[in-house]
Amino acid sequence: MGNTSKVEQAIGRFETALHKLEKSLVVVHEKDAKLASASNKTAALEADHKKVLAELEQVRAKADELAEINRQAIKRVDHAMVRIQRVIG
Repeated sequence: MGNTSKVEQAIGRFETALHKLEKSLVVVHEKDAKLASASNKTAALEADHKKVLAELEQVRAKADELAEINRQAIKRVDHAMVRIQRVIG
């Protein structure tokens, strides 16, 4: 009977270790799922970032274009004022 209780104790320890292993596997699985979710979010953020950078570049190009148009308009107005002053005299 002494051997039976030792076997039962060993089985009990084995079952305890098995439960701990199962719990650890659940934790690892949950962490993997969180990591995959974070990776997906990171990829989406990187795509958004690239899109925003492209849009920013377009806005900057349009701003440069408008600045040049503004400079040309100011020159035209200045030339017109000079001609008007000459005519008025």
